[in-house]
Amino acid sequence: MVKRSGKYKVLGVVCAGLHDTGAQNTMTALIHEAEARGYKVIVITNFTYYGIEYTPAEINIFKLIRLPVLDGLILMPESIKSNSVWEMVLSDAKATGLPFVCVDRDVPDCVSITFDYGGAFEQVMRHMIEVHNPKRINFIGGMDNNSFSEERLNVFKKVLKDNGRKFEPERFGYGRFWETPTLEVLDKFYSSDLEPPDAILCVNDTEAMTTCNYLRNKGYNVPGDVIVSGFDGIEEEKYTFPRLTTAEIDLEGMSVKALDLLEQLMHGEEPSERLSVIPYTMRVSQSCGCKPIEEGENVNKLLELFLSRKNLERHERRMFEYSAHTGELNSYDQLAKIIPYFCECPTWCCLENKVLCDIDEDEEQIPVQNSGMKMIMHCKNVGNVQNEETYVFDVPLAENELLPDLDGIFDDYGSLVIAPLSYQGEGMGYMASAMDSEGFNFLFMQRLVSNTNQIFETLKTKMRLQKAYAKVADMHMRDPMTGIYNRRGFYMKMAELTESGTNRFSLFSVDLDRIKYINDTFGHSAGDKAIIAAADIVRRAAGSCAVCARFGGDEFIVVIPGSDSAEEYIDRVNSAAENFNISGGEPFVLGVSIGNADLNITDRENIDMAMKAADEKMYECKRRHHAERT
Repeated sequence: MVKRSGKYKVLGVVCAGLHDTGAQNTMTALIHEAEARGYKVIVITNFTYYGIEYTPAEINIFKLIRLPVLDGLILMPESIKSNSVWEMVLSDAKATGLPFVCVDRDVPDCVSITFDYGGAFEQVMRHMIEVHNPKRINFIGGMDNNSFSEERLNVFKKVLKDNGRKFEPERFGYGRFWETPTLEVLDKFYSSDLEPPDAILCVNDTEAMTTCNYLRNKGYNVPGDVIVSGFDGIEEEKYTFPRLTTAEIDLEGMSVKALDLLEQLMHGEEPSERLSVIPYTMRVSQSCGCKPIEEGENVNKLLELFLSRKNLERHERRMFEYSAHTGELNSYDQLAKIIPYFCECPTWCCLENKVLCDIDEDEEQIPVQNSGMKMIMHCKNVGNVQNEETYVFDVPLAENELLPDLDGIFDDYGSLVIAPLSYQGEGMGYMASAMDSEGFNFLFMQRLVSNTNQIFETLKTKMRLQKAYAKVADMHMRDPMTGIYNRRGFYMKMAELTESGTNRFSLFSVDLDRIKYINDTFGHSAGDKAIIAAADIVRRAAGSCAVCARFGGDEFIVVIPGSDSAEEYIDRVNSAAENFNISGGEPFVLGVSIGNADLNITDRENIDMAMKAADEKMYECKRRHHAERT
């Protein structure tokens, strides 16, 4: 792969499920370290939740690593919850020839960084069991056949055994790392005949926070009645009451190690180690009773949480307002112009030309990185929606170009996050946001992407219906044999022209010569060919602004806006008919008689009068042609 010639070194971070705060924290730490070393960063991601099958759009977004815009890659395989998708990403990373490091999984034959989950989890278990010595211990695991879950379960069993205690299966349940299944496990615990536990140990913080809230609603005090522990040190934990005894990753140490290893590879050096293990740090806190609960601290946390909640509510209202505009939109240009009003940070929106041109769905999908793309919107300066100079619309993307003037973008910003846009699950492009700008929020970007997908889908459906309705309406206005307008269509198009302000026209009455002779001599199929050929000739000679209609079997009316010379149009028709006779290969001779009249429209009666005048001239022409033949 040929690297672009740019003035910045650009690293790509590839991860999935960016709604997850753990992934966010890992990725943010990597970005901060990269920027501190002078790199620019592009995060390529999606917002797929665990347990939900990836859509083609969410898979294809990772193919952006094939573009020649990156100098190195940091892959986060554990965030990609599909083995087949991960294998595709790994294969593409190898195919680019770029140096890369894998974080949070030991990938065979690749430079990798893992975390000492087992060692840190054992510290937490030993603290809860050996220091506090609870009598009845319940354990909430992750999920069956999951390596992280089974590792932590085995650690729990080991610590029990080391302390002369037995594992009790009836005091165990899989919380699947998430709130709803954890609540189901807790209901099972407290509806059983077993004596209630005085300790509930969880494999992650989400389960532990759910447990604390459940116990509080049941009237139990944490840690007075039940001690609780978690694991992972996620962002939401700092708002819990009480704070959890847990363990958190050394994100700074991880990011330093990842950049050290990647730089060694980028410089062509052998990495100092293929596999690096980053420790977790146990944090003893309030949920086990080791630290006192301070009311002042809780007040500050509640105030911070309240302000955060108000900001979320504000953005949610903005997104409702965004969705409310759906009914007003009739084109993609209109959509592009309203998106900036709802962006919280500098944002770029790029779509495939195939999508914008509304190519039929049964055609083969164009990959997301295909050069046939267009940046339909760039919101430069959020909050200044009245100044349209701060927005750029409708810019074609060159082949292998991610965004127009990427170096110029990196002059202003250090990192970008790119997520897929989709139509019915199929990739239609991507949205990029400047992460290091004021107002960036992962949830806000997720909402904007999701709402844009829904609005686009509604708009596209609406436009297709309008197109279908117009096609049906046009069928009623067209002559099925020739494709030009019928009598009804003629008067409707004339009404549209006059409503647009045009009222001076040249009107022509055209009639085939000897159509009865052609039918009688060569058959009606030959007559049909003559009529179709004549319709094509009078239409092409009139130009795109004219109105051409078939009024009868072999009778046509042509109206040309303006004051073009009638003789010039008649000459064009006669010349085209002569060329048809020379090269058409038909047994009949195509001839037409034409009459004309000037038309200044005030109502339909003027049109009929002009048609009558043109008919008289046409019949004079027909009589002349008949006399010439005899």
